[in-house]
This record gives sequence, C-alpha cells and structure tokens, in this order.
Amino acid sequence: MLDTLILGGGPAGLAAGLYAAREGLKVLLLERLGVGGLAGLTERIENYPGFPEGIGGFELCRRMREQAERFGLEVKEGVEAERIEPGEAGAWKVAAGGGVYEARALILALGAKPRKLGIPGEEELVGRGVSFCATCDGPLFRGSEVAVVGGGDAAIQEALFLSNFARKIFVIHRRD
Repeated sequence: MLDTLILGGGPAGLAAGLYAAREGLKVLLLERLGVGGLAGLTERIENYPGFPEGIGGFELCRRMREQAERFGLEVKEGVEAERIEPGEAGAWKVAAGGGVYEARALILALGAKPRKLGIPGEEELVGRGVSFCATCDGPLFRGSEVAVVGGGDAAIQEALFLSNFARKIFVIHRRD
C-alpha cells in the first residue's frame, strides 16, 4: 500500500511528489508519456523563480525529477491510468499499465492539453514559433507579428497579454 499515488508527471505532479517524499511517505508517480508535461516541451522558460537567465523546459523538469527522486519519489513512465475506484478503509485503487495500485491518498496532476489545429507543420514547429501559452512564451515574441487562433475569452485574453510584447497581433477565429 502506497501512502500517495500521483497521476501526472508535469511540474505540479513532480512538486507534489517532492513534498510527499520529503515527508518520508511512500510515493509513486505515474506518467502516461514522459515526465515534464507541457513544460518539458517548452523551448525556454523565463518566468520560473531561481533562473534569472531562463532555462529550457526539458532541463527544468529533469532537475525537478532528480530532486524529487533524491528524496525517494518513484516514477514510472509510459503508464496510463485506466480506472480509479474507491478501495477499502478510504484508500484508492488505480488500475494502470496492467497492474493495480493502492494508495491512501491520490493526487490528480493531469495538466493541460492544448487544442491543436492539426495542420501541416504544426507538430514540427512546436517550440520553434508555435506556442500554446502566451504567459509562458510571450516575451520570446517581443517585437514580432504573432497570430492567436481562437475566438473565445481565452484567445482574447492571450492576445491582450501578448500586446505587451508583440508588434502586431492577428486573432484568427475558426468559426462564423
């Protein structure tokens, strides 16, 4: 029986794992892809405390994982949760990767998944001009012309934030 099971290996999951492991708890983190989440795919992170010159997202997440593992966090990559159900005595049972894990506490740090356009070149240009987070990457586009795809509140909020950096902003709405 685990003390804590964490689903999701982005910064939130890694931070939760660090704190729980530092308390001496038996902690397991399951990540369906690779540890790091969207932050791990970000070319440069300049808004994370302690890195005045910025740091690559992959490197930041590698360091976070290393620190948490130093305190005893166990990480399993390539394992996706298939089912969550209540266990006995208030515990949780999680079926994942062909096994069943039981834990007294369950932390869901599932992160975000950007809605992609599915157009040619999009995947190849992620981190090389295609971004999914204005707050994360806005300063990288200082003085540039940028486009925000979407027409809802979130798209307009991103465009407004980018107005602090970009020379010109195009908002592309995909519906009538």
